[in-house]
Formats: sequence, structure tokens, C-alpha cells
Amino acid sequence: MNKINLSEWDKQFFIITKNKYFIMKNKLKADQFDQSKTNRRTFIKGTLAMGALTMIEGRGFAQNRGEVTQDGYYSEPSKNIPVYGSFDVIVVGGGPAGWAAALACARNKAKTLVIERFPFFGGTATASLMLNINGYRNQVDPDDLQTSKGIAEELILNLKELKGLGIGTAYAAKEYPTTKGNLTYSYPIDGEKTKYVMLKLLHDAGVNILFHTMFVDTIMRGNNVTGVIIENKSGRQAVFGKVIIDASGDADVAFHAGVSYWQAKPDERQLGNGLMYRVAMGPETARKAVGLYTDGGIGGVIINSDQLFWGPSARFDGTDGEALSQGEIRTRLAVYEHFQRSQRRQAPLLDDAYITETAPLIGIRQTRFIKGLHSSSNEDALEGRRFDDSIAMSACPIISYYGYRRYLEHTGYEIPYRCFLPADDVEGLIVTGRCMSSDQQSYESWRAMAPVICLGEAAGVAAAICAETGKTPKTVDVQAVRNRLVEQGAEIGQNNKHTPNPAFLQSVSPSSTPG
Repeated sequence: MNKINLSEWDKQFFIITKNKYFIMKNKLKADQFDQSKTNRRTFIKGTLAMGALTMIEGRGFAQNRGEVTQDGYYSEPSKNIPVYGSFDVIVVGGGPAGWAAALACARNKAKTLVIERFPFFGGTATASLMLNINGYRNQVDPDDLQTSKGIAEELILNLKELKGLGIGTAYAAKEYPTTKGNLTYSYPIDGEKTKYVMLKLLHDAGVNILFHTMFVDTIMRGNNVTGVIIENKSGRQAVFGKVIIDASGDADVAFHAGVSYWQAKPDERQLGNGLMYRVAMGPETARKAVGLYTDGGIGGVIINSDQLFWGPSARFDGTDGEALSQGEIRTRLAVYEHFQRSQRRQAPLLDDAYITETAPLIGIRQTRFIKGLHSSSNEDALEGRRFDDSIAMSACPIISYYGYRRYLEHTGYEIPYRCFLPADDVEGLIVTGRCMSSDQQSYESWRAMAPVICLGEAAGVAAAICAETGKTPKTVDVQAVRNRLVEQGAEIGQNNKHTPNPAFLQSVSPSSTPG
């Protein structure tokens, strides 16, 4: 197989045929891909010379047509696609984990590309309007250790500087002063300011960003993941990387690499998916609503003069296009009825309130989990286990599995690096965020956004060190990754004084409450 000269990627084609990928060196034909017969330089020259609008004309590029097979499939024709580029690290997904991973990669001097389908970062937080970041420490005593630091802490402190933190949260917890090392369990956040901060931090770090871009497929060489196929308004393209980080939330890259996974059925213990919506109340009503929180009253989050509601919910397979569409339809058609019930329940507080926005994307809470070298477990969470390869922590409650919000009776448990690595014989891939290796109970704890950001940061640092040292994710020096994380302000358990206690497995936290 010829090796691509990526410095001349525009002269290459990536050949897709019969679901196998090959590299072919070829001369780019101007009449095929430069449809306008005009390059950037001549376009600008012509515009300046004419002092008027220069029009670009051309024809679309028609591929050879495929055909429908006898067994009802469509046979997609082979086609040539350009190689977008080559990077040290490619991050698929710009949600909380992917955003932090890309930022950590770039800050550790890796040439980084992040691929995101929306024109902003934040994923579930911003696209799904779940504008409440939980999990900076235990919600109840003992809460003396801030378990989520580093980039997760930096985000909150940046938002504080911009006056981008809300004024009311549905999660009662001890208040801390919101300074470095002293964050409270939970923070409501301003969505637009969050988008701004996330974008600015990545832009300032020099991350290469592709918005409006969908992951399509995984490129493999043997058992090594070497790149991804993407698609956007420029068409389908190939991108190559030394390390690929799957922060898709659904383990999409891992799935297309043949990695083993598990997934809860919608009728089992799967967490329900919810459509958030925003309601305008006015400043005075907002202040009254915050008072009701103190009295244990209303649900939702107060940001500026708006209240965010956890709206209609539905259980469905978020990896199935038809099921996802039907789930969106059902919940969106139920929004106004849901709000009317809230108005009656909170009358007269919401009499003059009205819906101003529904989330662009329903909040998907769980889909695929890879089967990794370690699976974060119920025992890990309840005992407060510690690991030699710990790269992050969680102290959040297990929110649903036990039928109540089961709080942890310790300051937090540790999450090992091995949860990022497929148990299958697959290399070059780090899986982080919502789809890393875990059981249901532990997931319901570490799934909160603050720990997820920390998981993304750890994946980014690991990938950058892989690129720097020429190691793979399974052969990298994990202690070097841990040392770098601590140097850069992360909490991986170095301040954790808790001794794991198996007795916690049999006990029920006295601070647990139904719901």
C-alpha cells in the first residue's frame, strides 16, 4: 500500500470500495473538483479589478449511480474522496467530554482537530439546554474534597467572570465561595456565555475546528484506528490521526471499529431522555421562584429571568434514527401540555410566563457503553475504590437505579484509565465521556457533566502524550499521563484520603431521599 504524502493531500484520493478503504495516489483533475474553473487568487483579483460582484458558475459533480440489489439493499458505488488532512489527535464530538479533550490536547502541544455537528460546543449542556453542571464534589456530607477540577473548574470560573452563572438550582447542597478549589456541587449556567467561553478557549489554544460536520465511518489499518470519514457541506472526506478520541456520546467511532459494547433496552433501566425548554418569567417572578427553591418548591433552573424546565421525557434507542425521530416528535408535541400543568401547579407564579425556546436536541442520557479493560462498577462507586491508574473522580449520587437518589457515603471514588480502552484487540482509539466502559449504577454517578469534563481532559492529555512519545493508547506511560494531569490542576485522587469500605455496599445512605 502506498503511503500518502499528506503535505500534498489535495493531490490524493481516498478510495472507498466494498466497505474497505484503500489509498490511491492520483493527479487531481481541475475539471472534476474545481468546478468553478476559478481559484481563490483569480477570484480576488477579478473582484478587485471589476469593483463589482464576481459570480462563480459551475455544475454539480455527478457520481456514478448505484443500483438496488435483489435482497433490497442499495449498492453504493465506489467513489474518490479527498483527504482533509492529518493530525496528531482527532476528537469526534464537541460535547463536554470532547470539548475538554480537544482543549487538553492542544494545550499539550498536539495538532488537534475536533469534529462537531453543531456550530457550537457543549453538547447536552448547550444543544439540549441542560444548563446545569453538577458534580464538583459530593452533594451531601462528606463533601470536603472537590473532585472535579482542572478544565471543569476553569469553565465555571470563566463563567463567573462573565456573570454567566445562574441564580437558582434544583440541587440543594452546601454553598462554597466559587473560587479555585472551592466550587459548590452544582451550577446553573448561561447557555450563550457557555458557548462563547468554550469556543474562545479552543480558538485561543489553536484547535482546528470543523463545525457542521458529521462522523460517518472509521478508517482502520489492520486492528489500528487511523482516521475517520466525515461529511459536511464540502462533501465526504477522509481525515487521518495518530490517535482518535471517541467523544461522540454513542461510541460511534468504536462501533464502526468493531468494538464490543452493551446497551440498556428502553424498557429496562435505561435513563429516560428529556426535552428541556425555557420559560420567560420576568425579574421579579424569577426572584420569587428562587425563594421557592429554598422552601423545597419548584423544579427547574433559574438563569437570568428565565426558568428551565425538565420537560416531557421518553425512553427509546438513541442510536436508531427512526426511534430518535419519533422520540423527538412525541416530546415536542407534549411541551405545551407539560407547561400548562406546571402553570397550574405553580399558580399564580407562572400566570404571565411563556415558553421562549425548546432545546434543539432532546437530551439523550445513555446509549452504547464500550466493553473496556476495566468497567467502572457499582462496587467502585459505593465502596469508594481507588486505582493505580486513576485519571478522574466522581462523588455524585446514583440517581435512579435503586429507586431513589443514593448518595455516596465518602468523598469520592476513582475512575481508572483502562475504562477508556476497548477490551477488544483495537488500537489507536480512546473512548471517553458518556460511552466509556461502565455498568449502569456507576454510570448514573459519573455521568454528571463536571466528572465528564474531567474524563475528557484525561483523554486529551493521554492522546497528546501518545502523539508526543510515539506510543499507542494501550502502551502509553499511564503514570506520565497522571503526572501531567496533576501538574495541570486535575484531581485524580492525589488529595483523596478516603479508605475504600466494602460495608458501604450493604448500607443505605441516611441522607438518601426518594426521587
